[in-house]
Amino acid sequence: MKKYIKSFLSCILACTVMCSMTACKSNSEPVNVDVTPSPSPTARPADVVSFVAAGDNLIHGVIFMQAANRSIDGGYDFDYVYENTEDYFDKFDVRFINQETLVNDAYAPSHYPQFSTPIEMGEKVLDMGFDVIGTSNNHSYDKGVKGIKSSLEYWNNKDVVNVGFYTGDDSKDIKYLTVNNIKMAFLAYTYGTNGISIYDDTSPYIINCDDFDTIDRQVAIAKENSDIVIVSCHWGWEDTNNVNDYQKYVADHLNKIGVDVIIGTHPHVIQTVEWRTNENDNKTLICYSLGNFVSAQSRANNMLGGLFQFNIVKSYDENGTEAISVVSPYFVPTITHYDYNYSNVRNYLLWDYTPELAAKHGVKPHDNKFSYDYIESIVYNVIPEEFLLYK
Repeated sequence: MKKYIKSFLSCILACTVMCSMTACKSNSEPVNVDVTPSPSPTARPADVVSFVAAGDNLIHGVIFMQAANRSIDGGYDFDYVYENTEDYFDKFDVRFINQETLVNDAYAPSHYPQFSTPIEMGEKVLDMGFDVIGTSNNHSYDKGVKGIKSSLEYWNNKDVVNVGFYTGDDSKDIKYLTVNNIKMAFLAYTYGTNGISIYDDTSPYIINCDDFDTIDRQVAIAKENSDIVIVSCHWGWEDTNNVNDYQKYVADHLNKIGVDVIIGTHPHVIQTVEWRTNENDNKTLICYSLGNFVSAQSRANNMLGGLFQFNIVKSYDENGTEAISVVSPYFVPTITHYDYNYSNVRNYLLWDYTPELAAKHGVKPHDNKFSYDYIESIVYNVIPEEFLLYK
């Protein structure tokens, strides 16, 4: 009897389940359950900024006088000076130049030791695509308060970042530029101003490379408000390829406070490139001196300069966390050439220069060391192979 009761109950249960299933099918729309697994988060493509820096744009008298002679409208035509190098800058997103001499229209053009440069040079710098202009150097005070204000008025009315003079207001004096979703902060300091002082509360002023109280404050603000901090330092001994103790002292401090890149100018010759890392793993890329972009100096070593280039990369992991890195740093040698008696001043990328041109360089009567081999030997001795982009 129990066997029959158990079989009967089983039949009732089966019928109940079947009826429920039938009811579901007849009274409701089918329920589609998506069993496809959710895709894992994927990292977005990295953002990249290509950057290049040029050294001292040092406009001696023969350079602006030759530009005046080439002009057809009574102004200054500087095209010839840069026609062999300017196309190289087209490939970069951001271009820095140390404008060694005051571009202004308050004073007539003048030569060493207190320079004044016509505004047509500023127009040429802009025409070449430079969008970050360094103006902190030992010639910043050459024409006093009037020259400073005139130069800043010119640059401030252009679509560029001009960095080097300070008003005491960090919100205005720390300069920023955002390109390809990467925000760069720029600061510029100099070792001094050739003994010239400014006694005028209305005048912007320079900051010395070892004014660490000011520098520490500005770098901290810059780091808080940007992805990367780039500092121009006008420092070092003139006419030597050796980095001095002052440069190392300042570089060590800037590395410790987290500066990412240092662009060095002033010695009028090239100096080494290095990565500097401290005990806190702060890593700083340093080019100690780019030498002259163009000049009419009279030493063989002064003819050699360089461009410093690198990429800034903002990468993202699968959670969207950002990381900034500086990659592919290279030093590209350049040469300033002029003919006999400082005529026809112009510059070249060294890989476009020739032994035949070197043999006719107008610097040879002043310094007979100059030769193609001499210039190449400096490049190979000063710039580490890992950073050298040449031949």
